Amino acid sequence: MAQDKVFFVHTATTGNISLDGTELDHPDLNSNPSAMIMVTHNLNYGGVQYNNNVTGTFYHTGTSRWMVYNQNTDPMVEGSSYNIYIIDGGESDGVVASGTDYRVRVNNPSINGNPDAIILYANYYNTFGIRNDNNCGVYYDTGDEYWYVFNEDTQEDIPAQAAFDVLIGEGTGGATAFKHTATAGNISSNYTVIDHPSLNGKPEAYPVITHNWGSGGDASNIELDKTLGVWYDGSNWNIYTEDMSAMPEGVMFNIYVSDETLGIENESIAEITSYPNPTTGEVTLTSKS
Repeated sequence: MAQDKVFFVHTATTGNISLDGTELDHPDLNSNPSAMIMVTHNLNYGGVQYNNNVTGTFYHTGTSRWMVYNQNTDPMVEGSSYNIYIIDGGESDGVVASGTDYRVRVNNPSINGNPDAIILYANYYNTFGIRNDNNCGVYYDTGDEYWYVFNEDTQEDIPAQAAFDVLIGEGTGGATAFKHTATAGNISSNYTVIDHPSLNGKPEAYPVITHNWGSGGDASNIELDKTLGVWYDGSNWNIYTEDMSAMPEGVMFNIYVSDETLGIENESIAEITSYPNPTTGEVTLTSKS
């Protein structure tokens, strides 16, 4: 099996930008309106380019293509890039805001009552056509034992009928899910360095992330009303704030990344032996790797 093909990076160019959006071109997305997508800004793919705007996903019925778009209608930034994960094999859900609160409940039996679950979200436009120009995160309510997508500005309600796609689960769909906490030892200015074997030394890992406030009373209970992204420094992936503001100590993130598996594109086989040889029936192959 080759590395999970549903992780890839997309760059906004003059050829694929239309107003506030950039059109994706991928065989698992084209003419597939039912797809569910996670998106994370990638700062330095093909050159450093910020996009300090809340983004979401949108399926354009006229072109049969998916788009990443700016929620505030600002023009899409040429040269900005995005890590894309098409949920394929992992568990997913969709939730819609009532418009009477700063949060929306994720009611899913696989994570209800589980404060250690790892979930990610993405804004989704098509269900009701509502833009949600808010930085959001996720948290676990120990009172009712549900997970929520919440507005980082807790004084403002999420717009009524704003919709979210939610990625649920650990290690499903050929991927690894884990949590990362920003500490004094891994923070530098506006970013925090991730140290994890699924990412270290892997510039083509293309992780997707979500801020995780945690549960009530956790040291991670920090509001982070910032647009976030990731960048690769030559050895490690980092999470950064798009507005260049300082990364707070103690803030936590959920991270989802493709597992590297052996396949035709990354074949590495050594010292192959076979027996019996010659044979007219079964043959056994052995290798060190």
